[in-house]
Amino acid sequence: IGVRGGNSESSLSQRASNVADHVLAGGYGGLQAAATSGAGEDAEFGARVKQVGSWMSTERFQHTKRPYSAEDVVRLQGTLPVHYTGAQLSQKLYTMMRQHQASGTCSHTFGS
Repeated sequence: IGVRGGNSESSLSQRASNVADHVLAGGYGGLQAAATSGAGEDAEFGARVKQVGSWMSTERFQHTKRPYSAEDVVRLQGTLPVHYTGAQLSQKLYTMMRQHQASGTCSHTFGS
């Protein structure tokens, strides 16, 4: 494949180098790599295990039997937090139904 103007090998390698410098921007894919400490990661892991454990032991899940622990869940999670809209709506519905149950009322908004 020919390239216009002069030595095709050197101009192609120069352009590839320029693109790589621009895209990588000193890291991987524009991201900066940072060193982490083992103690910091352990503390964060412990905090996440505690948070998941307290969520798993709420009244909502009192009759749910799980063959895994909160530590298992956190160990297999990714590192980016994911918030599902369905989970938020489910929590809202659960709270509303519990309030109706406690006050002896009902909601007429779930069908015809």
